[in-house]
Amino acid sequence: MPKPALLIIGHTYVTAFNRCKLNPLCESFEITCVTWPLNDRMHFGSPLAEMEQVGSTAPYDLIRLPIWPRGAKPTGYVHWGLIQLLHERAFDLVLVDAEPWALIRWQTWMLVRCIQPNARLGEFSWENVERPGLKGLLLGVAYRFATRTHDFSISGNSAGRQLFLRYGAHANSNRVAAQIGIDEQDFYPAKADERAVLRRELAVPESGFLLGFCGRLTEAKGLRELLKAVEAIRKTHPAVDVQLILMGEGEMKEELTNFAQRHDWLHLLPPCPHSGVADFMRCLDVFVLPSKPQRSNRGVWEEQFGHVLIEAMASGVLTLGSSSGAIPEVIGMPEAIFQHSDVEALTRILGRWILDDPGRSQLAAAQRNRALDHYTHDALAKVWSTFLLERLQAPLLT
Repeated sequence: MPKPALLIIGHTYVTAFNRCKLNPLCESFEITCVTWPLNDRMHFGSPLAEMEQVGSTAPYDLIRLPIWPRGAKPTGYVHWGLIQLLHERAFDLVLVDAEPWALIRWQTWMLVRCIQPNARLGEFSWENVERPGLKGLLLGVAYRFATRTHDFSISGNSAGRQLFLRYGAHANSNRVAAQIGIDEQDFYPAKADERAVLRRELAVPESGFLLGFCGRLTEAKGLRELLKAVEAIRKTHPAVDVQLILMGEGEMKEELTNFAQRHDWLHLLPPCPHSGVADFMRCLDVFVLPSKPQRSNRGVWEEQFGHVLIEAMASGVLTLGSSSGAIPEVIGMPEAIFQHSDVEALTRILGRWILDDPGRSQLAAAQRNRALDHYTHDALAKVWSTFLLERLQAPLLT
């Protein structure tokens, strides 16, 4: 019996790492993946082309369709050639990875309904907060139309599910599932001698207690609070040589560089491809994601998942996170969560786990087990395939 044909559309799948979930998903589906051309796009300061696996083979069909307008943001593009693809190939399911107001979401809806009306149409969304004012009203309209024009949806977090349900989605037609997983062959605990080698290779202190952060160097990530907490910890626990390593790129880079020049315990590393993130995680003693909600004229945002969390957890590194957005549900352990935007709360939790070697090792081991149980590529593919097969059997909702 032939496997159902699944078309997945999304800019996220532009690099091979982000497509790893598709490999085990192919056990249940014949997959065609449509994504962006590589072109000259950048990711955290590095060309996307450097993150692609040249010459690799995969069990799915990868099609890079041109986008219009060139250089558009993820919510502001459409694909040239999508109409031809839908005329040439028949699909049982079509899943578009885009927010409900994204142009590609609505282009996909229009073409699928016109060309392949019997295909189940679904969407994946990370969005987890409602916007205030006129923008919120307009986006609410987009959500209402989205829930009335799709057959199913996948939310990257529980708050995202609640948004879909609030605007009319059927409870059974939505599933909460992560978008991208981890490979346990890359992310695993380092032995003491191996950790020392990794630290030398990264040019960070070989001794001392290393706290780490990896991601966008922006205010929304809570980095100012993290700096203040580390300063406080170094004063209250002078016997512990606490060092802070920040890897990434962003608007705070100059500010952090100036800070590092005045404080020898802060070390900055440039961003690197996914293949290098594992070495960074495995050299740490504790990983911290101190994100905080943003409510300003520039936008409204809360942490939607925090992929670095599951990378650190899988690496056997104690992983601490703030109470912002989806962080608590990803970590899944209250003892590793602190109140966002609260320097004292962050200082207390750092002090607790820095001084408790046995407890830190025990919690880190439990977090690793959670990452392997829920967030590997195989684990995610199982959740996605089970849900998609269920929706394939369900009546069309639209």
